[in-house]
Amino acid sequence: MSRVRQSDCSLMPRDTMTDRRSPESLRPGDLVGPWRIEGYAGRGSYGLVYRARRAELPASPPVALKLAAFANDPRFAREAALLSRFHHPSMPRLLDWGWWSAGPSVQHPYLVLEWVQGRPLYEWARVHNPTCREVLQVLAQVVRALEVLHRSECLHRDVKGDNILVEREGRALLTDFGSGTWRGAPPITESLMPPNTPEYRSPEALRFLWKNFRKKEARYEAGPADDIYALGVSVYRLVTRVYPPPGTAPEEFKSQLQEPAERRLPARALNERVVPPLSDLIERMLESPPEARSPTRVVAEVAEASARQLGPEADVRLFDPEQPAAGPAPARGEIVPRRPSWKSRLRVAAVSGGLLLVAGGVMQLSSWPRMDMQAVASDVETTALGEGSLTSREVAQEATPGAEPISRDMERQPLPGQRRPPCQRKGALVINGGCWKLLANIEAPCDDDDYEWQGACYRPIFDRKRVPNTRDSQ
Repeated sequence: MSRVRQSDCSLMPRDTMTDRRSPESLRPGDLVGPWRIEGYAGRGSYGLVYRARRAELPASPPVALKLAAFANDPRFAREAALLSRFHHPSMPRLLDWGWWSAGPSVQHPYLVLEWVQGRPLYEWARVHNPTCREVLQVLAQVVRALEVLHRSECLHRDVKGDNILVEREGRALLTDFGSGTWRGAPPITESLMPPNTPEYRSPEALRFLWKNFRKKEARYEAGPADDIYALGVSVYRLVTRVYPPPGTAPEEFKSQLQEPAERRLPARALNERVVPPLSDLIERMLESPPEARSPTRVVAEVAEASARQLGPEADVRLFDPEQPAAGPAPARGEIVPRRPSWKSRLRVAAVSGGLLLVAGGVMQLSSWPRMDMQAVASDVETTALGEGSLTSREVAQEATPGAEPISRDMERQPLPGQRRPPCQRKGALVINGGCWKLLANIEAPCDDDDYEWQGACYRPIFDRKRVPNTRDSQ
């Protein structure tokens, strides 16, 4: 029996030209399968994340519902097949999956995962300003998740700071397995490189790219060493607030360089508070020959032992509080927010953009409509790994009774349906890639429909000409 469920769409906007709804058009109260949407939580390259609950159980715990931005996206089947295999405290676990109907014969896959109050790695570091001991503990947890993957001949292929979440108590999780794969899995793209982030590519991947970029049939085969290198880049940036230079320079351009290619300095050379064992471990993860990189088991054991054995020098905060936070360079014309105000830092964690998804619960796989999920899942064993180490935890946080109203911080990216530059309305401002209207003479805390930024209140400007179409971002 098909598990496709139709959403209650009586109040949802439609594309009048195609009678098709967009995943970005979902609003609180809408249904996706048996899940009722409570609010928007964020988005990635291929999907949007909503906070939701079981419609028939309003008092049930909240969940993260990840809905594909594009119809029939095969990455969601791949992610479901991977996540259903592993039960590990540092990896997401599925609660449910299904299809959401956007119109006649248009289906978008969705995944449901447990809602967890965690921050992406670099934001966690900016807010928490960790010690080396805490960094080692986070590193050990993430690399243990990679160890489980690699032991089963699986790969993540997009390890980076944005895909590592850290909860308030220090529990770290590796997330977003949409680019993952396993030995013998059929490819889902025809690109030269697997779907990943350029700053985290290994030296061997870059050499392959530069050597074969004109060959249409060439395909780079990633390996466990690529995941290790990407994790090394993540930790290097965490403790230095800069990316390391690329692991290699383009061979064909070497003769044209007026000076030698930039050499990577050890993390301790950029930040003297990085203890030598951590700096050395990062270097071992960033070795140029892939066979010279430490495997996941060794990295985990060294990180765990160092976290236990290091003295007081490992408990010094990595940065002075007044130092600016790390982050990607702003786009041209983009306004960069200041550090959050004290009111912003007191916000209830449930509305933070860093609250993303991690799993919990046991998923039962069956066939997906119009996608042969059984064929996908048959390539993957269903033995749970690391299940005994799961721990229960609180995921809800209550506001303090009688506390001052808390405003919503400005989102880091445009809201669903929000107008993007050029912002033609008079007085419109471009902030974080979206068009906003300053509410003059109104100070924070702001109304429910508005957002706080630099102590003032702003209202998003939405594109009312049409509902955003999923193809806009392709």
